[in-house]
Amino acid sequence: MKIIFIGRDNSFNRKYVNGLSEAHEIICCLFVEPGRNSIQERVAKIKSRIKRYGLLQVINELAFHVFDRCLLRRNEKKLHLKNSDYFINGIEVKCPAFNVENIHSNYWLNYINLQRPDIILNICCSVIFQPKLYNLPKFGTFTIHEGITPEYKGLHSSLWALMNKDFEYIGFTVLKIDEKIDGGDVLLQKRYNLQSGENHKTWSWISHNSLIEGLQTISNALKKLEHDNGFTPLNVENRTVNYYTWMTMTMFIHLYIKNKFRFKHLVQHGRSNSLPRTVVRMDNDSF
Repeated sequence: MKIIFIGRDNSFNRKYVNGLSEAHEIICCLFVEPGRNSIQERVAKIKSRIKRYGLLQVINELAFHVFDRCLLRRNEKKLHLKNSDYFINGIEVKCPAFNVENIHSNYWLNYINLQRPDIILNICCSVIFQPKLYNLPKFGTFTIHEGITPEYKGLHSSLWALMNKDFEYIGFTVLKIDEKIDGGDVLLQKRYNLQSGENHKTWSWISHNSLIEGLQTISNALKKLEHDNGFTPLNVENRTVNYYTWMTMTMFIHLYIKNKFRFKHLVQHGRSNSLPRTVVRMDNDSF
């Protein structure tokens, strides 16, 4: 299968592309959002969210972001040693690679069209793909979402599922991109089994390790897509649809305390296998 990869330029994505290249032809990597970590981009993003959601909400989000990076996941790097190849700098991709400021510009749309890809494959970026882009490939454009949809659409799915004690919804979904955010036809879903020492303090590692363990499964599904000249989508019509956005400091504290008290109550009554879940619905929320 001929694939064009579109996503952020980081060590994980580069290693993942190289893994897929063992069974597929990766035409090129188009790395979007090249300046996302610059001070100017960060300030612009914060201003945009303040305008959209209000100052207090953004302060709440930023408070959790600092807490998450500095305290909650402070020991997560130790787990990276299990798959250190995915988390070291300087990995070279085995195909042409380009930094792209505007993936919807005529230049890049024409470039992609000339390559005649079977699919575009995306992992982790905040660019909302437009029809003039995602309809270009033969089989369409697919994204690998770090969560089980439709129950956990949106951001930080593993963290929300862990805090909701919805362990059966930790994993990933490969879905076809359409006009709905995380709402396209599902090619593949795979649940992740938590391992010793994995919990809400390692939620980002869990998201990544789920994809690492699922690499061969994804590769095989893409082979079948090409062989069958299409696919029958997974039926998700009767399942609950939830959208999640950024975790906030107050929501994290609320869920943490609720789980502590609820678990104690259930243990006392012999029902420690069920806990309530919190849903944050944010339709059409994009980042």
